[in-house]
Amino acid sequence: LVACGDSTRQVSVTDIAQAAARQEDQVDVQNLASWLIEGRRDFHLVDVRVPEQFERGAIESAANIPLAQLFSEDALAALPRDRKVIVYSNGCQNAAKAAVLLRLSGINAHVLNGGYQRWHAEVLNPDIPAQASPGEGADIAQQRAYACYFVGERSGVAQSAAGAPAPFVPPVFSEPAEEDVALPPPAAEEGC
Repeated sequence: LVACGDSTRQVSVTDIAQAAARQEDQVDVQNLASWLIEGRRDFHLVDVRVPEQFERGAIESAANIPLAQLFSEDALAALPRDRKVIVYSNGCQNAAKAAVLLRLSGINAHVLNGGYQRWHAEVLNPDIPAQASPGEGADIAQQRAYACYFVGERSGVAQSAAGAPAPFVPPVFSEPAEEDVALPPPAAEEGC
């Protein structure tokens, strides 16, 4: 099967299916958070949600290329072929579709497991105490560190210019379910 793009490269649907079955095509939010903190440059992050959702909240350094536009000639040409492309949507459904189609196009695409909703819940606003407690696990401390890095101090210890504690205000995110989002037009209404 040869998809749009470089017609000299053939992609095996079986290889793509086996990678998906082994979950080799997924990246979890904790790994992505670590990679962003480390400043790694071996991946490219793509948000496939509509611009209105992207503007309400996105992961730093992500490019917004809505799913309906992702397979345009210009969008495909702009995606790197020499590094991982991590795609995300609100959950996983649209991102998984995008990743499979990108892999068929010869791009090393991966899905952010849980999408922006999981990023928001586990990295930006984890359900953990703001203050460290004796004997807490390393995973709790790591979640707190991610939230501190991406959102800011959560404990209220930080001081404002007036000397009063600066309260932690969690980011607000309320998105419609992925199924409620308008679908792209049928293929007959778009060009390849």
